[in-house]
Amino acid sequence: MKKIFPFLLIIFCCTTAFAQKQSFDVISYSVPKGWQQKQNEGSVQLLASDKKTNAYIMAIITNASPSNATAIENFNSKWKAAIKDQIQLDGEPTMQPASNENGWDIETGSAIYTDNGAKGNVALLSATGGGQTVSVLIMYNSNQYEKELAAFLNSLELAKPTASQPSNASNSSKASIVGLWCDNHLEISGYYNGYAQYTAGYFRREYNFKADGTYIYRAKNWSTLLNEILFVYEVGTYTVNGNQLTIIPTQGKGGWWGKKDNNTKLWGAFIKASSFKLEKTTYTFEINYYSGIKEHGLYLKTANNTERDGTTGPNGFSFKLYDDGISIIDNPPGFKADAENKSVTATNTKTAQPAISNNNANASNPAVNQLAGIWGQYQNEANTSGYDWREYYFNPDGTYQFLQKNISYLYHNDIIYAYEKGSYQLNGNQLTLSPQSGTVESWTKAGSDKAGKLIKTDKRILEKISYTFTLQYFSGTQKTNLVLQYPTTTQRDGAFSNNNTYKNAWLYSRPFDPNKPSIELPAGTKINFRY
Repeated sequence: MKKIFPFLLIIFCCTTAFAQKQSFDVISYSVPKGWQQKQNEGSVQLLASDKKTNAYIMAIITNASPSNATAIENFNSKWKAAIKDQIQLDGEPTMQPASNENGWDIETGSAIYTDNGAKGNVALLSATGGGQTVSVLIMYNSNQYEKELAAFLNSLELAKPTASQPSNASNSSKASIVGLWCDNHLEISGYYNGYAQYTAGYFRREYNFKADGTYIYRAKNWSTLLNEILFVYEVGTYTVNGNQLTIIPTQGKGGWWGKKDNNTKLWGAFIKASSFKLEKTTYTFEINYYSGIKEHGLYLKTANNTERDGTTGPNGFSFKLYDDGISIIDNPPGFKADAENKSVTATNTKTAQPAISNNNANASNPAVNQLAGIWGQYQNEANTSGYDWREYYFNPDGTYQFLQKNISYLYHNDIIYAYEKGSYQLNGNQLTLSPQSGTVESWTKAGSDKAGKLIKTDKRILEKISYTFTLQYFSGTQKTNLVLQYPTTTQRDGAFSNNNTYKNAWLYSRPFDPNKPSIELPAGTKINFRY
């Protein structure tokens, strides 16, 4: 790919040692020796730095995302969002002649930036093809890594975009737009020493289009730059005519809420209403399926900005289909959805009452059939790409297994796996877990979230707990959750995942495949899980 970054390759020689080639989505590359690699959601970051000289170099490769914009529009959009809005530039980007590589239209540009009083160089490659776009961002403040950079640039290759061509859904059918469409942007304060500085903030929007022609729109802005949380809620009806989508709001409101303990998951008290207007809007819409990234994308285009969506861009407003129907936005405490009717309610729930007998024999208890299967809980670590993932495996024979995978970038450097197995009993609304054995394993990190080598194995503290349990159906997500309640936190379940209805509780939901574990066990583990 010499022609992609010619302005850099002219400067640098092109011989150095690098690691074996690997791939991230549609881009293959080689990692120069000594560079660190970290995979985040939607991107992979390569970094090298020298504490003695304060020199650093960073490369960020994104995965392909749906786009029906032109190559230069995609470049301009990415440059503004990832560079211009984040760091101090000395001027507009110096553009190189457009090129084509393996079916991709390539736009590249570079500029000088100031970081912590020192000058540096930033360059962006934006590739567009097959109804999608991908980018590579380079930042460096010294020529110390010039040989490694040249080798990395020469190693870059783009796969042909034909495998990820979008398949248009039928825009003439109303059913094509039915579902939960979400947009989730994380807040970035800028870059420091080559690292993207993610805050705890986020900006979320979602449309829930119902099959009965009604919709729910919600938005939540939690910004570290503001003292309040903005929440918007709207309901109404919609019509589809060809590729025209008309949204007709009937009621809606917006409001500002206080923050509590500066925690992104907590709400403070209601402060005041916002100036939110109801707008009947007709969009030109398009739904594409991208086989390369296995996602559906919804694009809404309108000539003017809207109160509901904000400022329109070259791509219009884009949303991703959440196949599981689980909302990424929670309602504020005490929020009354007066504007909703029962057929489109997002907060009203109905309890899927388990058929519980009063004996302890699981084999004769009909509730076992409802409880049996896999239930999972996933929580992100604030400000990092770390996460905590826990799953229960309830077998029809009255045995259970529990698996936890924890990756932290704040508290430890290892990947932690916790295993447990035992028996369970049901009595009324009481679920008793009696563990028989358990271990905790520490593994090195290999790349992003892959386990490398086993470091040590420890015995696990076993807790016999009797939970109050409920199988709760949430109409907003159209999912049934397993709700476990206990007066105090447990080692097995961790921090409470409270919502507006249940306190001192953990909510577990079904994975995409209720009969298949979602947590990948490390190679070589001696633990066997079954369901």
